[in-house]
Amino acid sequence: MGLVNEETNERYKGLIEKLSEAEVEKLKGNSNFTFAWNEEQGALVYKLMIKGKKEILGLVSVADIREEFRLHINLLEASKKHRGKGIKNIPGCLLAFVCRASFRKGYGGFVSLLPKTYLIDYYQKNYGFVQVGRQLAIFGNNSKVLVGKFLEDEEV
Repeated sequence: MGLVNEETNERYKGLIEKLSEAEVEKLKGNSNFTFAWNEEQGALVYKLMIKGKKEILGLVSVADIREEFRLHINLLEASKKHRGKGIKNIPGCLLAFVCRASFRKGYGGFVSLLPKTYLIDYYQKNYGFVQVGRQLAIFGNNSKVLVGKFLEDEEV
């Protein structure tokens, strides 16, 4: 996985795991994250950690929109400690994970999200998303590129 210490350039193996409903509830009031993650009960919520460590580096909440053959990202957040410093590529690893999950479900890497306006350009330039109405989406080859870049030796 493409997790890198910004100061030392040391690379880390990452681990992404699904959170249980109880673990999601425990995120209520967690000062490391801004969003109300406990309100994501019922959605698929995943945490990103460095393999062998307990610290949660980032979180992503995903909805499976089966009738449209896509996964939709409800929320995505890096911990406050690692925003712009510390460990880099947290959002990229989480986005690539969702893209890979979309391929595995037979959705062709189709992933959507509804970003805050000021983040539209960021997702387009850094991750290859395209604007589709009010939402941003990634699919096909752009999703494969993201998986290859951030999950490295992982296969789609």
